[in-house]
Amino acid sequence: MGETFATAIIRSLPGSAMHQLYACITEQHDLRFVAVAAVICALGTHSTFAIGRQVFRDQALQERLAWGTAGVVTTSVAIWATHFIAMLAFEPILEIGFSIGLTGASLLIAVLLVGSGAGLLVAQPTLLGRILGGGVIGLAISAMHYTGMSAYLVQGTLHWDAWTVATSVAVGTVLGSLSMVVGFHRRRTIRRLAPVLLLAAVCGTHFIGMDALTISFDPSVAIPGGSMNTTILSLLTANAALLILGVSLIALRLWRLNKLRHEAESQRLRDLADIAVEGLLICAGDTITGINHSLERVLCLPREELIGASLQRLLPDLTVADIPISRELDAILLGAAGERVPVRVIAQSIVIKAKPHTVVAVRDQRERLRSEAEMHRLAHHDTLTGLANRRRFNEVLAERFASRHDQDAFALLVLDLDRFKAVNDTFGHGMGDALLCRVAHRLERATHDDDLVVRLGGDEFAILKGGGTELGEIQALAERVIDLLGRPFLIDGHVLNIGASVGIALAPGDGTTPEQLMGSADLALYGAKEDGRGRYRVFEDGMNARIQARRSLEVDLRRAIARQEFTLYYQPQVDARTGAYDGAEALIRWHHPERGLVSPVDFIPLAEETGLIGPLGEWVLRTACTDALTWPANLTVAVNLSPVQFRDARLATTIRGILAETGLPGSRLEVEITEGSLLQDEQRTLTILRELRTLGIRISMDDFGTGYSSLSYLRRFPFDKIKIDQSFVRQTPEDKDSAAIVRAIAMLGTSLGLKTTAEGVETQAQSEFITNEGCDQLQGYLISRPVPLEAITALFAGSSPLALTA
Repeated sequence: MGETFATAIIRSLPGSAMHQLYACITEQHDLRFVAVAAVICALGTHSTFAIGRQVFRDQALQERLAWGTAGVVTTSVAIWATHFIAMLAFEPILEIGFSIGLTGASLLIAVLLVGSGAGLLVAQPTLLGRILGGGVIGLAISAMHYTGMSAYLVQGTLHWDAWTVATSVAVGTVLGSLSMVVGFHRRRTIRRLAPVLLLAAVCGTHFIGMDALTISFDPSVAIPGGSMNTTILSLLTANAALLILGVSLIALRLWRLNKLRHEAESQRLRDLADIAVEGLLICAGDTITGINHSLERVLCLPREELIGASLQRLLPDLTVADIPISRELDAILLGAAGERVPVRVIAQSIVIKAKPHTVVAVRDQRERLRSEAEMHRLAHHDTLTGLANRRRFNEVLAERFASRHDQDAFALLVLDLDRFKAVNDTFGHGMGDALLCRVAHRLERATHDDDLVVRLGGDEFAILKGGGTELGEIQALAERVIDLLGRPFLIDGHVLNIGASVGIALAPGDGTTPEQLMGSADLALYGAKEDGRGRYRVFEDGMNARIQARRSLEVDLRRAIARQEFTLYYQPQVDARTGAYDGAEALIRWHHPERGLVSPVDFIPLAEETGLIGPLGEWVLRTACTDALTWPANLTVAVNLSPVQFRDARLATTIRGILAETGLPGSRLEVEITEGSLLQDEQRTLTILRELRTLGIRISMDDFGTGYSSLSYLRRFPFDKIKIDQSFVRQTPEDKDSAAIVRAIAMLGTSLGLKTTAEGVETQAQSEFITNEGCDQLQGYLISRPVPLEAITALFAGSSPLALTA
């Protein structure tokens, strides 16, 4: 663009003028000095823009002033030196000289006008400011030139062509403006033309101005004394050239060092930012000028794509002014695909390259929110099953009561697993945990989305019904739960059979507070267990009294063990054929100081449920063995073992220790077990029974005939005796079915080589029938009721009940 204007201006000259300009340069100038002037001017114009660019960089005001001053001096001296070196190249073939004052004034005018133009450029960094500032610099070239020409002394008269002078001024002004406009262009390739245009402005102004000059020889004109000759001017211009060259080299060196320093600072700043864990944004106003690697990773965007973008590109709801300095602010960060990332931001003001900037720290909150959500989940959910835990249950239940209106009602179901402890004791806690997870899954299948399923702890669960107290619907849910949990579980190749008991309470009828409702549901659950487990019960007003009585009995039972309020009674057993005593069965009795004699039917199930059967059973075994030592050596003592005792893998070891402690031979001890002991864990029970057999202990199956798989047990387990349940014996011989069952069992025992005992013999007819059918042993009221140790000892010391002899 500069070349076009310059060409247009030059072409506007008449043809003779162009010829005169060419002739002026080639015929009236020493081309060697012209070349030197051009080189000096080129160095100067290049330094002008090299130094000038430093003025507009981000740095301290003092540095900018220093660079500006250096640029003004360099440009002014370059213009001045170019002019006077070119004047030395001019050969008018006349005596010449130079006015010292005007020569110095020309340099001062150049400095002042160039400085004014530079000031306009800095003060008005717009296109208009560049045009005006460049025009002033162009005028500075012309003013310096014609002031310098005024310092030109020659023996003659100087004549100026006004049109050519105006043309030279126009060329300098236009090309000066163009050089400044081009020098600030955003494209580097165009900016490279700026020094060329300024060089053309200087040279064009000088040589077109020289072409405007005509010298008329006048011998009467003398060169004033004290003027500079060409030698002195040569020295001055040489020094000026050296100054330009030195300043240019120094400026370039300083520019290089400054650039390296800024690059090092920028790199150090980037390195510090990149090692930060938090994302960092550097902003000038609301424009992003820097970004660190941490934020790049969060955004999945390269920094090159964000530099120069608006802050709202990443934080759409914020400006830099909105971000606080003293505290963090929650915000939303937009990622590469437009995803919304929760963050916290905080700002800090800093100075970078003498300009105020803002560093915005961006902390990704996704991991924190995930951690908080996980902590909240762990705080409100069971870690094993994933169900809501007791804390969550209490919160929701309290909310239901707090938000409930008078007409609102809801139901609470509390359930407890049956036979779960047996699974834990048999297969270990790992299997128990797996079973609880399966139970949780089935409960979720049985309920609706608006129902809250809770694991209260251990094998206790609860269901908070979503809404309504329609009894039919609630009962259907309880039945569905009992059915699902009553089905077998197949885990790691093991078939596990448990069940569930369910207690139901309805709000607000059964409780107007969470505590009351939970208590009512618990009472209903106890009622379901009392009914035989695998059932559900709805809370009734009378349950509280029954449960309180049961709890009172439990407290008394624990106290009774500590106070040794128990005693053993013995019921003798006789040989069916000879009538001689074979031994006796030990039967526990509880003499309560206030309740009197408490039946085993009342407290044995409670002892099994509460876990007290362990210490109670050990006491029975130890006492029975000790008492049997006072009997004749041929008599045995039979002790019942609870199915709960077989859950203890140390049972055989415990019995071995009791025998060693009391000194009773194992052959005189007989243990009676029911079919329930075999149902829990056949393999473990078989192992325990085999250990007992190695001690010489006899093993008897109690209540034979009441189970569904007794025949298979007789084949697989090491039994010595089977006892016919008294429910069959008492109906013989009148009831044909009972008589047939007794006959079949007796025959089965004979064929398997097992001894058979008939329990509950109360009449002579029963005794004769059973004996005739082949039973080996009799036990019942006909012989004796259960009696204390002193009474059984007296019986054994007396004669045999001969009346029973066949």
